[in-house]
Amino acid sequence: MTFASIFRPFSAPNSPFRQISGAFVILALLASCSSFQLNPPTVPPSPADRAQVIDDRQIVALVATRSAADSLQTKAEARGFVTREVVPLERLGLRMLSFDIPQPLDGAGAITLLESLEPGATAGVNHAYRLTQIEEQAGNRFDYASRMIGWTAGACRAHGPIGMLDTGIDEGALQPSGAEVTERSFVRGGDVPEQHGTDVAMLLVDPDRLRDVTLYSAAVVGQTSAGREEAGVDAILEALDWMASNGVRVVNVSLAGPYNKILDRGIDRAAALGLTIVASVGNDGASASPRYPAAFNNVIGVTAVDASEAIYRNAVRGDHVDLAAPGVDVLVTAQDGQRFVTGTSVAAPFVTSRIAADPSLQSGGTLATIRNMLRGQAKDLGPAGFDGTYGAGLVQAPAACL
Repeated sequence: MTFASIFRPFSAPNSPFRQISGAFVILALLASCSSFQLNPPTVPPSPADRAQVIDDRQIVALVATRSAADSLQTKAEARGFVTREVVPLERLGLRMLSFDIPQPLDGAGAITLLESLEPGATAGVNHAYRLTQIEEQAGNRFDYASRMIGWTAGACRAHGPIGMLDTGIDEGALQPSGAEVTERSFVRGGDVPEQHGTDVAMLLVDPDRLRDVTLYSAAVVGQTSAGREEAGVDAILEALDWMASNGVRVVNVSLAGPYNKILDRGIDRAAALGLTIVASVGNDGASASPRYPAAFNNVIGVTAVDASEAIYRNAVRGDHVDLAAPGVDVLVTAQDGQRFVTGTSVAAPFVTSRIAADPSLQSGGTLATIRNMLRGQAKDLGPAGFDGTYGAGLVQAPAACL
């Protein structure tokens, strides 16, 4: 399996997600982060990235206060924008506004105008993120993943709730794990797929690795009328706000897509609140540009390797890769039998579980502390030292609970 990108699941080579055809702009002002600096993409966005949006006649704005939101709404409507919705993101300290763009403005013109209307506001399109799709096949191969990273002596207790941004899930499939699951959908219309999210969730709550798990599952990926599975920045930010409101400290994200400055600011705010976000780097291949959110500085990016510790052939490379984890032909046991799944989406849950299992990481450690500890304990792969293929190397199971 392989999940798509921001904000669709990363797609596998045999089932690539199509480009998103809409446009969405977000305006953001973070009062509590007045010194916030946007992290420009490491490579310029491609024309394909610029076209990868939810709705090309929609623009979204983020501001920090209710008064700023009221002011922006009034000024924008006076310029011909039509308000679609205003959503308070209370825990993130933001207000998100969505508008229809008036003719003859395009997305770029709408961004410029909205940012000029309210001091400190940030505008950007509502990029679509796709799942890092998962390849599946049946078989009776040996279940190597836990043993490979040293997680063989028994399950660790989860020290705090785990969050997940993905498709919907089949809660019945998770019942044998004993996990306490809370699910909420942030999809705006359309069907909500379940397979991808269910596979990822089953890896996160696997009772052979973790016990006493509380999982908050945010469905952000919906299926469009064109048959595409994708998530918008607006859904992702609402889901992160929900996670923060419920005391979630570590969040698994198997989505990838282009750089988006609204997502940049939202994740920066989530990180400032203590959320550690673990994201799959994407399945677009070695020559692809960095995919986000994995490429953000305040996100832990995870790539996939096989049982021989070789890199997954479709994994994205780059200096933003922090760690590697099993992600090729990993066994998933479901109600309808066993199957093997592949993709960087499969690898990320092993790192998320590793963080959740360690009380020193889950209960107050900073992102820098968590990243440095995980990197320091990783098994070096490939060229000696840190590299853009494997990062610091293969994640290792926690020793404390074993």
